[in-house]
Amino acid sequence: MNISKIRRILCISILALITSISSIGFVYAATSSELQQQQSQIDKEIDKINSEIKDVKTQKSTALDQIGKLNDEISTYQSEIDTLQNQIGTLNTQITEKEANIEEEQKKFDAQKEALEERLVAMYEAGSTTYLDVLLSSDGLADFISKYYLIEQLAEYDQELLDRIQNTKNQIESEKTSLENTKNEVQTSKSAVETKKSALSTSVNQKNQLVSTLTAEEKELQEKLEDFEADKRAIQSELAALSKKNPVKNVVAPSAAGYISPLAGKTKANITTGYGSYQTRSGKHTGVDFACSAGTPILAVKSGTVVKSLALRYPNGSYRSYGEYVVIDHHDGTMTLYAHMSSRAVSTNQTVSQGQQIGSVGSTGNSTGPHLHFEVLIGGDPTNPVPYLP
Repeated sequence: MNISKIRRILCISILALITSISSIGFVYAATSSELQQQQSQIDKEIDKINSEIKDVKTQKSTALDQIGKLNDEISTYQSEIDTLQNQIGTLNTQITEKEANIEEEQKKFDAQKEALEERLVAMYEAGSTTYLDVLLSSDGLADFISKYYLIEQLAEYDQELLDRIQNTKNQIESEKTSLENTKNEVQTSKSAVETKKSALSTSVNQKNQLVSTLTAEEKELQEKLEDFEADKRAIQSELAALSKKNPVKNVVAPSAAGYISPLAGKTKANITTGYGSYQTRSGKHTGVDFACSAGTPILAVKSGTVVKSLALRYPNGSYRSYGEYVVIDHHDGTMTLYAHMSSRAVSTNQTVSQGQQIGSVGSTGNSTGPHLHFEVLIGGDPTNPVPYLP
């Protein structure tokens, strides 16, 4: 084989190899581009799924928040319904009293009317005899004076009788008008109750729909929060009843209350969760929290009588709601509540002095860590404790 032929074969082989390599490169490039597109599409799907997962988590969290708000609405509606029902009961009692008053006034009116009729009959039967005739028929000056005073008394009696009859009649009319107004108030209150019940039913249905979307863990959390709210309402109702038994006309002003701090060395500046906040899903925070070490002594902010010293537990023995808690009546229109204790050092009906240790800080009940939950109550209703604290 000559040199030129060999060169020709080599050139053809090289060209074939170059063509082959170029083809492989083209195929590889096409495949890589497709893979990049596929990868990009997969990334988009992953982002979409992650976004959906995030939305689901947000919805779950939002559902719990909405349930908490609905629980507040339900509690408010129920409280308003209870208030209206009490108002209706009071009005019905007033109606009964007014009806009895009207009946009594009517009897009085009938008796007065009968006395007047008897007086008129007597005057009629006396014929044309007048007070002047009586005076002129007197036997002497002494008899004249005596009859004069008698006639004067009779005239006054007649006028008083007429006045009493008119006053009684006016009183009856006034009582009847008041009675009708009270009956109208009852009807208005009953209508308001029906409106509140309708709103309550709507909130309950919305809540139940949201509850059905919760996970088992979230449902358990929600049930605990509802137990907590129910316990708080029951406690407030009991304390309100105690306040009515021993009412105080003028509730002490915060500036004159003379409270000390429930924790030695801490002031209102050390509050970690404020009054009325929504930092938990249980809704409105009815007191203030002081985060501190477990076992820290809790002190009575003022002298008084322990009206509650209890531990709230589930049937299985685990703590619920306030856990270990104490309530002190300070006999000035205010009560203070201390909750989530690890232990209590006082008992119900015990008299305590200001600064006396009543328990120790803990994390019992609806609590996520050691702290003191402190409330000030007036008539059983929580009020902002901050103005009372040093």
